Amino acid sequence: MKKSLENVYEAQIEALQEEIAALQCQQDTNEREIAMNLTGGLMQDALLIMTGHQEMGKRQRDVTAHLKTEIMEMEEDLIRQTKLNGIVLVNCCVKTVEKGNKKMVQQHRLTGHCSFLDFQVEFELTDVQEDTTLVRTITDLNIVMDSTEFKDFSNFVSGVEDKRDLLLFFRTLRRFSDRCEDRRRTFQHFQEKYPCVVSLPGGCRAEAMQIKSPKLAGCALTIYWSIEVTNEGEITPKIDLLTKMPEKALEMDSRKVIENAPDSFQSLLRILGAEASIDTVIQSVAV
Repeated sequence: MKKSLENVYEAQIEALQEEIAALQCQQDTNEREIAMNLTGGLMQDALLIMTGHQEMGKRQRDVTAHLKTEIMEMEEDLIRQTKLNGIVLVNCCVKTVEKGNKKMVQQHRLTGHCSFLDFQVEFELTDVQEDTTLVRTITDLNIVMDSTEFKDFSNFVSGVEDKRDLLLFFRTLRRFSDRCEDRRRTFQHFQEKYPCVVSLPGGCRAEAMQIKSPKLAGCALTIYWSIEVTNEGEITPKIDLLTKMPEKALEMDSRKVIENAPDSFQSLLRILGAEASIDTVIQSVAV
């Protein structure tokens, strides 16, 4: 009986040792795949030179020059892409979780920002070789953003995760951040131009701008500028005028000017555009 138990324990130990060796082999494979795939041993030669384990001969000088050129080209390409799409990536991590003859699964994590909007995107990319065709699909997508103040955009992000449409997310993120920047720039402009009349209770990136008359106590107008985003990525700025007047002022408004002000503002928007229409409203209150 004792001999039988020893055999069982030895078999279990051997199985665990084999499993540990397999995991270590997989870890080594994953780490090698993340490294840059340069042909002809260029990376190895470069590392030997930089660590002082190899003297720099003609071939090594060529290796160093080649690497420097590639790095400069990649940096220039990154700068060019950032200017084109406005998206800045600050960190990228890739991990291979499955690799076979015809299938490979990798987990990607991208961290960056577009204007003031920070994001972290995690997705799983599956490559399947079908005859001579490589089929690449995103099988899992998770997006983390601090966009709780943007309800419509948060709903859009949830829809993108369900559809696993990473390209739609980045395209819409750029356009959405541009519209937010338009609003911020406009609000900040009017606050600086009319400091005694205009205030931004939530800051220049918020959706509301308040206009108060310096001579008429209790009279206030609010420009509410929202940015609507559909599940398909369509972006529509929506600007409304809200009025807050004392009851006595409303009673004296026999021509219903205050009551009709929101509709009149919409007519101004269609004719003059956002900035000129808002300026007209502010001047009417300031005077």
